[in-house]
Amino acid sequence: MQRAALSLLVILSLALPCAAQPDTHSANIDVRYSAQISNAGPGNCGCFSLQGGAADLFLNFIGIGANHGPGLGAAVDIGSEHTSSVNGAAYGLTLTTFTAGPRVVLRGHRLEPFGQALFGFAHGSNSSFPVGGSLAASANAFALDIGGAMDYYLNNRLSIRLVQADYLRTSLPNLGSNWQNNLRIAVGVTLHFGR
Repeated sequence: MQRAALSLLVILSLALPCAAQPDTHSANIDVRYSAQISNAGPGNCGCFSLQGGAADLFLNFIGIGANHGPGLGAAVDIGSEHTSSVNGAAYGLTLTTFTAGPRVVLRGHRLEPFGQALFGFAHGSNSSFPVGGSLAASANAFALDIGGAMDYYLNNRLSIRLVQADYLRTSLPNLGSNWQNNLRIAVGVTLHFGR
């Protein structure tokens, strides 16, 4: 599964410059604060929260950025959230994700919503993971990030990410299903190029 995700990331990174046409090309970079709710592992009850930051790069290669209407491109997202304790346990968690995939943008004058489906890797660290019959402080796994956001344009170069909501599913080892369901909410600032 990790090899398939890595292959997808390599293909996207090679295909984007080829697919982009000079007269339809636009890009943006977003930096945001994020808060996340995650489910606890087996034997623990309830959920726990994490906080951190994230950034993404989006390249639009279908649709003219200056015109209103839909656009299609690819996004690369990197995020990291942390908690010092998982439901009162003696260990915490730092969850770092690197994902990439398609994004559909509905272009408007001031408001610009988008939806995306990103795939890649999750790295859990500063925690306790069952790996190979013992406990490890870190682990790597597959990550799926499906969500959307709403940007509000202040001008052609700057917008505010009013809200971004993502369902993040990771497969870190946990003595159970090895799946974690996370809800991530974020706000931020986006710089636009070629719009």
